[in-house]
Amino acid sequence: MLKTFILGWIMLATIVLCRAQTGSRDPFTYKNRQIVVGQGGGITGASTVYCWLENGSLYVKSDHDSLYTRLGRKPAALTRRFFNELEKTCRIKTTRFSQPGNRYQFVSWKKNQQEFTVSWGDPRQPPPARFVTFYQSFLAQMPKPKR
Repeated sequence: MLKTFILGWIMLATIVLCRAQTGSRDPFTYKNRQIVVGQGGGITGASTVYCWLENGSLYVKSDHDSLYTRLGRKPAALTRRFFNELEKTCRIKTTRFSQPGNRYQFVSWKKNQQEFTVSWGDPRQPPPARFVTFYQSFLAQMPKPKR
């Protein structure tokens, strides 16, 4: 009886710990602000999507992944700076630009059901320079893959 009780508590603790690590911190279910940046297209149509949550967590997902992979975490001050830059400098919520080409890049801002996206790739329609700069700065913050 005591063994069953202890085993039950161990299982419950494991479930709670696993949920605390993934749960609402996953980009699919996260309710607070998130920045989503990605690229794709070309012959294969493959895409890669990076996600930076307001809590500082970083994730990546490619076409062959069904779930996001956690890349780590960034400091709160740096996270705030990137969110402010996207919201105030880039003005993502009021900028309307959607000109994807065969190959495309995009920057999105999400919170709950709200989403604002700027996408580009058509060489005949250059994107707002502030988004290209933001895109490059964002990708520079992503951890490099280990080889």
